[in-house]
This record gives sequence, C-alpha cells and structure tokens, in this order.
Amino acid sequence: KKPYQTADVRTESTAQNGSWRGIALLLLLLISLLALLRSSYTISTNYYSSIDDIKSSSIVIPLVANDSTSIAAKTTSEPHQIISSESLPIYLIDASNINHTNIAASTWGEIAPHWNRTARFSNLLSLATTVSSLPNQYNNKLKSKKRRQIILIHCGPKLGSTTLRQACTKNLYRTCPQINFTAYTNGRERRSRAPAGYFGGDRLISVMNECVDTYYFCVNQITVMDLLPSTTATDESDIVTTAGMTQNVEYIHLFPFRNYNDWVRSAIKQSYDRAGEKGCLAAKKLWDDGKCQHYRMEIDIRQYSRVDLDRFQDGVVRRMNQLGERGKEEHTFLLYLHRDLQRVMELVSTTYQMPMFPGTGEKLKGTRPEGTCNESLVEQYHECFSDDLMEFRWDLPENQLWKPDGAFLMMSPKSSNQQG
Repeated sequence: KKPYQTADVRTESTAQNGSWRGIALLLLLLISLLALLRSSYTISTNYYSSIDDIKSSSIVIPLVANDSTSIAAKTTSEPHQIISSESLPIYLIDASNINHTNIAASTWGEIAPHWNRTARFSNLLSLATTVSSLPNQYNNKLKSKKRRQIILIHCGPKLGSTTLRQACTKNLYRTCPQINFTAYTNGRERRSRAPAGYFGGDRLISVMNECVDTYYFCVNQITVMDLLPSTTATDESDIVTTAGMTQNVEYIHLFPFRNYNDWVRSAIKQSYDRAGEKGCLAAKKLWDDGKCQHYRMEIDIRQYSRVDLDRFQDGVVRRMNQLGERGKEEHTFLLYLHRDLQRVMELVSTTYQMPMFPGTGEKLKGTRPEGTCNESLVEQYHECFSDDLMEFRWDLPENQLWKPDGAFLMMSPKSSNQQG
C-alpha cells in the first residue's frame, strides 16, 4: 500500500498547486483590469477637465430672465457663468393701465432686433413674458446684511431729462446736506443745469461715496467704468456703502423708451425752440453735402436711448466677465416708457423699499412754443444717421464722445467683442 499511498499524495499535491496557480492568475487579471479602469478614468477626467476649460473661456452660456433674475458675478464655490449680451435680462415696466402696473421680462437679444425706427413700447412688451415683480432677491434672502442699492436713471434729451435733472439736483440737496453743491458743481454741469456727477467720471464716484443716504442718481452717457473701478472689497462681513467698490452694491439702471421717429422730430423741434431758424440752419450746415457730422445737441443719435443702452450693456457684460468670481456686484436693467416716469418711480420705490423720489411728476417742457424746422431737415437727418440705429459703430472716430476728464467714451467694434 505504501507506493499507492505515495501516488495519491503526489496527485493531491499537484491538484493543490494547480488551484493556487489559478487563483494567482485570477488575481493578476483583476489587478490588470483595475489598472486599466483607473487609466481610463484619468483619461476621461482629463478630457472633461479640458472641455470645462473650453466652456469657461466661452461666452455663450445663457442667463434666462425670470421673476428673480438679475445679472450678477458673485464670489461662490460654483464655476463662474460667462454671460452674454443676448441673454442679458431686461425688465419692461408697463404703466399704461392706470389701475395696475405690469412687469414683463425679456432679454436684450430678444428686444434689440425689434427696436427699430417704428417700434412702439407695446411692440417690445409683446416680446416679453409677464412676471410678478421686479427682481429683489438679494435683500430678501440675506437679511443679515443689506446690500446697498443705487438707482441710476440714465437720462437723454427729449426723454424727460429736464425734469429728471431738476429732481436729482433737489434730491441731492435734501439727502446729502454735508456737501455744498453750489461750490461743488463744475462748469459743464452748471451750463446743463445738471446735478453733481451727472456726466460720470471721478465726480460721480465721489458723489455716490459721499452721499450714502442718497438712493437716486441721474447720469448721462456714462460708461460702466464710471461705476466700477477695478478695486474690489475683500471684507464681506461689513455692509459696504462705498459705491466705488464692487462688493455688496446693486445697480438698478433705468432707461427710457421713446419711439425713434417721434424722438427725432421732438429733438429737431428743440433746435427751433432754442434759436428759431438759426437753430435749424446750424444743424443743416453739419449735415449738408454728405458731411453728416454729429450736432452735439439734442438731435444726436448717440444720445438716443436705444444706442445708449446698447453701448452701456455691452460694457457691463464685458466688465462682469472680466471680474468673474473676483467681484460681487449686480446690475438690473429696467426699461420704461418715458412719459410714465412718475408711476415707474413709485414702483421702484415700493419694490426696493426706498423713499419716494420727488419731482418726477412735473412736466417742465410739457408746453412748447409753436413752430419747428422744415420737414426736409427731418429727412436729411434720417439720410445721415438712421441707417446706423440698429448697429451703431462706437469704434469709429467720428462717433466717439468726450468724457469730462478729456478722455474718449468709446467701445471696441462689435465684431471683435460680440458676446455670443
């Protein structure tokens, strides 16, 4: 039996060795599989990381308008969303119903193509969606620290600017008594009977920083850089009242609407009201023989609200994308029919829980003298300028404006900074 038993032991030992080898091979296969999966995951992660990098440099991420949307660049842990002009929320205030003020939300991309020479406010309202209220989500959500809200009323000729300039001047006297505005006003503001800071520049920042109890500021053809210096506040624990900081400040921009053809006729009539036929002749000389030079008075396409809003919103969008997650600011854009100013200000006061802005119900140029320039001057103006209404080229030298500090107000060509 001994040889037989030895054979059985050898057979059993061989079987056991084969079993261990099988287990070892299986473990090697599992280790190889895990290594392969890990390599695949790393490749996939790197791929999607590169895709995210591409997305973060793109400027075609839409920001949809809704009941509580305003355009914002915030310091959060979430990736910064790049915004575009096309998706910029615009809120339209319809005060045509005496018993109720309606609010509708749209985007600049929806409104701009339809705001042509013949467009009425009702045409733009038809493109928008009715919402329950203006956006005021920040102060509703964060009750522990209140963000400073500044109402910027963007003024232009024949859009209620005379009434607004007077109202803003009186409001500054009343709400900011620590400043002697009689001495503070410079020559250009004095000639225009405009409030301090009206034309932007360092003066506007200075006035907003000094007048921390003032909510309403009237401005004329400012740039976003007049409001938002590159310095960013870092201490989020304090209530920041300094307008020159990008921390805890919400700018609510009001732009007036008026039908373009009506605006042209009213602005040309203002030349007649000021100087009679001499005023008409002064404009005609600038436009004769195809010269088509800007008049620099009321009848200047650069001061029409569509052109001004298009320029300003483009600057805001570029500024916000440059700040990314480094800054914390908000801009809300409101569009209203110019003759409904008082009711619009009542809505703004109620929504943002601010004191009422007095003096907006006055019609300082409601009654005007008879007469106007010859109709041919209206046609001449349209031939010179109206084809540029929809795509005004601020980058052209002849279209630049002087700022109070002597610098040019201009923009890059649309083709080079288009956001979407």
